[in-house]
Amino acid sequence: MTEDFWQRIEEYRQLGFDPLRWVATSSNEVDSWKLDQAVTDMKRSSTKLYINWFDAFHYADGKVPELTRRVFSIHEPAVENEVDLKHALALFRVHKEMENDSTLFTETLNNFFRNFKYKVSINKCIFAVTEHVDAQFALLDYIGLHRGDKVGFTGADNATAYVIDPTLEPDSELHTDIPMTRCIDRLNLLGCTSGFDLYPIYDSPQESSLDTIRKNLDAFTSRYNLKMDDYSSLKIGKLFFGATGIANTFKELPTHYEQIEETMQIIVTNPLGSLMALTLYTLAQIDEKIVSSLENRGIINSQDLKSAKDECMKNLCEPHFSLGRIISKYCPGFGTPLQMNENIIAVYPLGSDGILGLWKLAHVSNCHLEINDIPMMFEEIARLASSEALVMNPTAAMNGCHAIIATKDISDIILDELRRHNFKATVIGFVAKKGDPNVTFGNSVKDHFAAKIGLSIVNKIAGSKG
Repeated sequence: MTEDFWQRIEEYRQLGFDPLRWVATSSNEVDSWKLDQAVTDMKRSSTKLYINWFDAFHYADGKVPELTRRVFSIHEPAVENEVDLKHALALFRVHKEMENDSTLFTETLNNFFRNFKYKVSINKCIFAVTEHVDAQFALLDYIGLHRGDKVGFTGADNATAYVIDPTLEPDSELHTDIPMTRCIDRLNLLGCTSGFDLYPIYDSPQESSLDTIRKNLDAFTSRYNLKMDDYSSLKIGKLFFGATGIANTFKELPTHYEQIEETMQIIVTNPLGSLMALTLYTLAQIDEKIVSSLENRGIINSQDLKSAKDECMKNLCEPHFSLGRIISKYCPGFGTPLQMNENIIAVYPLGSDGILGLWKLAHVSNCHLEINDIPMMFEEIARLASSEALVMNPTAAMNGCHAIIATKDISDIILDELRRHNFKATVIGFVAKKGDPNVTFGNSVKDHFAAKIGLSIVNKIAGSKG
């Protein structure tokens, strides 16, 4: 471990940011399984909280939804600032105690929403985790819709910098780009192709850092000719990167989970495990023996690992709008019935969940999925990470890694289309049975799971330099 690396880590922590919390689990956000449990146990209130991977509303011809942002204290929300609108996206930053204490988690949510009086439906919410008690906040982006002729859907998503490269400057442009790119990736998965509008969520205790972040935001949106509405910093005084994004589609959404049938094929758009390059590179800064182990086994040398890490960061920061065009192409027109042998039936993001995302797909579709193969980008790295128990899920992937459900009649056409746009898509299995939410993996796939986290690594992350 180098002194420069730990000095950089300390720099992040002085800014109120936790640069290594994502490493063991491939994300600095509370997993949706834990969220589901906490939300299920909530008391009834005027706020309806749901755990979905996206939100969407009918798009009125030529009418852009209006976003109204409110930032609250988690423990003492100023409810007089709430907005009388029926839809919102939520982003919370919560202390690490809540992540593993479902009772505390539920109590915190109950207390937060207790005095809200307006009825609001929150279909997409994310919870970032922090070690800093004074870095906590709650943010609601209320969505105001307009009357008019319905011509499609407006998709909505929010995201945080769920992973970062801790060897970079804290206010690196790459860190600013990550949440905006992730929003776009999910909107593309819904088949959105127009009307992209980004609403950055950011903060820092340093004015110079805020200026840099704003320049980074302008550079990103100018590069891709995207609209952006800057609502200024959170004014919490702790480093943070996030974003809300909306975009439109004039097609039906590819989320017909209830119409998934037996024998339908499961496509993944890109190999899994692609996030392992960034993870292993970061772990190698913490424990230099990891690089030696990789080199001694002939898996990868330090320079190639750095190159793979750089390629991973590039992916996390560069939107791939071609995905949205492909998904849209195979969705029925707005108001048009689904054609089983012509249209995509459903999609689901895998990303940092990796193959664990397939369990979530099985749950939301109420289907038993049979998985015969898992294409991995870094096969040997994943096996090492699993055998050494370095991370919980070596199959965690970058942007552009999603599941698509389609009939065999159209799956080959979709595969060809994806491959023509540089996706490494493949069929990994099929729907074995309806009414039985489960996933069955072949023996070869099981090698990619770690039995437990390597505690020596986790302990170093948790605070040997804190």
